[in-house]
Amino acid sequence: MIAYIALGGVLGTVARYVLQGWIQARAGAFPLGTLAINIAGSLVLGFVLRYTTGSTVVSPELRGALTVGFCGAFTTMSTFSYESMALLHDGDYWRAGVYMGGTIVGCLVAVISGTALANKLL
Repeated sequence: MIAYIALGGVLGTVARYVLQGWIQARAGAFPLGTLAINIAGSLVLGFVLRYTTGSTVVSPELRGALTVGFCGAFTTMSTFSYESMALLHDGDYWRAGVYMGGTIVGCLVAVISGTALANKLL
């Protein structure tokens, strides 16, 4: 199980680095890359958890690789926290509020959406 989680973590880390960098290079000062990663990871996590616990098509090892490994490495609340603090420290309260609210609401909606999508497939 640990090897599966580690492999998922490596893939999640690399995917996050590439995708977050690509998005952020086009976003300017607003931390859109991290926001997009957290929402996308929440969607994947909601889908995978619901789909894999409602069927036997995925082994426990693969479920661990996708959830704990990939999604755990792909999303990052520590970066979210740091970027939120930096926006607040810079006095950019509007962007900080949009970013924090967008992350929290967006990720919750994404988990709900992923779960609903998995329910339709089961």
